[in-house]
Amino acid sequence: MKMKTFKWSGLLLMAGAITVKAATPIDNVVRSVEQRIPEIRQLPEDTIDIQRPEIEFKLPQEAIDDAKQGLSELDKAALKTLDPLQELPKQLAIADVNGKTVLIEQEVENGWRAVANEWLLIIEEQELKQLKKIGAEVVTTTRLQHLDMVVVVFKVPNEMNSRKALEKKLPENWSSQLGRNHIYEANTQQATDTEHNHSEEIGVKKPACDKPVSIGLIDTAIEINHSALKKATIKAKNFMQSNVSTPSGHGTAVAGLLVGGQDQLKPLLPKATLYSASVFYSRNQYSQGATLVNLVRALDWMVANKVRVVNMSLTGPNNPVLKNAIQTTAARGVIIVAAVGNQGPASRPLYPAAYPQVIGATAVDSKQQIYRWANQGEQIDFSAPGVSVITSRANNQIGHETGTSMAAPVVSAFVSCEVSDDTTKDGVVEILRQKAIDLGEKGKDNVFGYGLLQP
Repeated sequence: MKMKTFKWSGLLLMAGAITVKAATPIDNVVRSVEQRIPEIRQLPEDTIDIQRPEIEFKLPQEAIDDAKQGLSELDKAALKTLDPLQELPKQLAIADVNGKTVLIEQEVENGWRAVANEWLLIIEEQELKQLKKIGAEVVTTTRLQHLDMVVVVFKVPNEMNSRKALEKKLPENWSSQLGRNHIYEANTQQATDTEHNHSEEIGVKKPACDKPVSIGLIDTAIEINHSALKKATIKAKNFMQSNVSTPSGHGTAVAGLLVGGQDQLKPLLPKATLYSASVFYSRNQYSQGATLVNLVRALDWMVANKVRVVNMSLTGPNNPVLKNAIQTTAARGVIIVAAVGNQGPASRPLYPAAYPQVIGATAVDSKQQIYRWANQGEQIDFSAPGVSVITSRANNQIGHETGTSMAAPVVSAFVSCEVSDDTTKDGVVEILRQKAIDLGEKGKDNVFGYGLLQP
């Protein structure tokens, strides 16, 4: 008789809270790993008082990779179980205020979402004829003067709606400039009772600095008339082309940390000018999305206004068009700080935080423990308070928010305080590394980065 034995202390299953649907990834992970474990012959049942030796073996890399993938699926399943509103239909029509459909979101490769059948391409305007020859419908053409690029949004029929199909029809050198019109998401949520009870509320104790800096925010709209933001200097621009419902909760929370002030809410940058780019539309009461083309337009606006630091508390897939825009923005002297995401420690890297030109921010609680749903990986540069954080909220409220989105503006504020005419991203990281409180493993690690930046 043979048996297989395996101990995995790192897997916490939350069995009482996970549905049958959520449990499926657990079964897949355990089954995948179990199949690769060496078989150990069981001793006879009448064998007693014999100390069984520990048997050591190295798990194959393939098994480890499968386990990571399964754990990533588990994270998503658990999140959807705890918050069913995170589950969106395969296709979702977004309508304007008059009920007219302005875009259709659809699920695409690897579970990402994009505008149905829409692609982006960075080309010159004289090359549009070649695009039309393949049967594509040009939706918009935007010259981004300050990024020195032309971004074309085009739509293709279903039979051409894949990178493989398009690459067969387009010039080979266009591949690195071609990407879906992906949808990106915000990264925060109201603090749960459990988080609030187990983590003391976090508020800004003192400003990061009193310098009259300019800082950018690419996010939802901001509730500019919020009592906590009335005294702040905010320059706002809406990048939604249609008259759709624009949410304001997420952006208001991030702005509150940066420049908000009211009773227990103290601003990180009390003398800053905040450039707010509204790029999100409402999916429902609890969820919002931003198209890639609007993110790129917002970056161009930041460069036009000579904003040196931009906060992007949003995440999504790697995309050649976004990569090009981030690289060009960074080359113009702009330092971008982005939230690493709230998909769990086994999640794949999310963007823009995972681009090397971007400073990735993760969240910790008041006890300097990592936020349980924070992504982990080499893309993390710094950690900051992000669990049960006091800030402004929609409908003129003050409350507690949680997520890597709340940590990113803290890091952005510290970056803003160190920027000068000749400052580079690497230079700022080195300065802040000296100021950070090293947490976790000594030096930079995949959980806390270089350490905690505490205002």
